[in-house]
Amino acid sequence: MMNDSVSNSRHSGVFYVGSYGAAEESTIQVCSFDPESVELKIVQGVAGLENASYLALHPNGRSLFAASEIADAEGSSGGAVAAYELDGTEGLVDGIFNRSLTHGAHPCYVSLNDNGDALFAANYSGGNVVLLPVSDDGRLEDASAVLAHEGELGPNAARQDGPHAHCIAPLSGTPYVFAADLGLDTIIVYKHDPAQQVLTKHSECRLHRGAGPRHIVFHPALSVGYVMNELDSSITLLAVDRESGTVAAGETVSALPADFGGYNDAADIHIAPSGRFVYSTNRGHNSVAVFSVDQASGALQLVQLTDCGGDWPRNFAIAPDGGHLLVANERSGNISVFAIDETSGELAATEAKLELSRPVCIKFAVR
Repeated sequence: MMNDSVSNSRHSGVFYVGSYGAAEESTIQVCSFDPESVELKIVQGVAGLENASYLALHPNGRSLFAASEIADAEGSSGGAVAAYELDGTEGLVDGIFNRSLTHGAHPCYVSLNDNGDALFAANYSGGNVVLLPVSDDGRLEDASAVLAHEGELGPNAARQDGPHAHCIAPLSGTPYVFAADLGLDTIIVYKHDPAQQVLTKHSECRLHRGAGPRHIVFHPALSVGYVMNELDSSITLLAVDRESGTVAAGETVSALPADFGGYNDAADIHIAPSGRFVYSTNRGHNSVAVFSVDQASGALQLVQLTDCGGDWPRNFAIAPDGGHLLVANERSGNISVFAIDETSGELAATEAKLELSRPVCIKFAVR
């Protein structure tokens, strides 16, 4: 259900925030960002979904999907994904379409294919991935494919005690869908059959032991991708063959300064729209790392590490104007804003902040 914290005023730069919290709390917030004034506002709070930890938007901009990162949903083992209807003018949440079970505990990542008729979810504790067909009106259908991850576990006994699917991301323009498994130190590639709405395992790529792959992004022009490795706070360059659907691990670089000896969990990773820079977040070191991208090879070079403006920076997003980066700081309960230098890619902190409880995901609206 929706609460009453709704503003009817026009706003630019709509974005959505998912947060950890109980179902009676507003775990989804509809917000606005004005890049000229660098002003952030909450315009709507949406309650009714426990632990809305990851969000995805339909390509048509009329539906929002949120993972409910829980162990049990509706009396069944496993989490769920909720589908919401969005107002086409303001981007507000008009209501909930429905929910569908993910058939695995603690779904932590959701994504959609190019035309939005298939939603993919990664179940962290369940150690599996699931395909949920999406109907023409934006509703989720029952799972049409559930695939368990199997393989040799990594060496980190505390964190790699079993398969832990942490990300599932389709490669645009291809039938291939890439899943990162933190427990197996492996990237698993699936092939999506849109006619039958099924996934089949296609290939895999083992990373170095103890990496703990978390999130994957693909370069907009080069045949490369990058995987953020949570457990050793590194980024591995991936050579991606779009035709064969195979991937090979290349150079790995650290996302931390060489002299840092404290605890850190690497978190999120994104590529600038220009393809010239990669950004990642560090929880513990509490920083955002900035890398330049070699435009021939895709190789990364660390150019900056800057304070995240809070505590435990989890997810972040680059604004549609390409000039700002917003960071969700989970433990300090705030979103911080940085200006991006278009030439160097470096970040400059602004005074803008938005306070809200336990933010863990930011997604800008499809306009």
